[in-house]
Amino acid sequence: MMNLLENAIRYTDEGEITVHVDEDVDGDTVLFIVEDTGIGIPEEELPYVFERFYRVEKSRSRQYGGTGLGLSIVKKLVELHGGKIRITSQPGVGTRCEVRLSR
Repeated sequence: MMNLLENAIRYTDEGEITVHVDEDVDGDTVLFIVEDTGIGIPEEELPYVFERFYRVEKSRSRQYGGTGLGLSIVKKLVELHGGKIRITSQPGVGTRCEVRLSR
């Protein structure tokens, strides 16, 4: 969860970041959402964001730096807990990361 929050902070210079935590009516599923109004991710890049070492920002700038491992680790941990992760994004509008975990 920290990686999703750190990414939202890193890629949102202006605007807002919201965090939602919800559970279904039966209490069997928890939904954790991190949503930002940051720079967003181009649609053609979305299929690759969970690949190891993949970086949407290709420059070597430390402003948006990182190894490209964060989201691949997040996805693996979520799946090891039987959950699912989904990212939707639009450049100039922002990014939404949803993690769904079952109890």
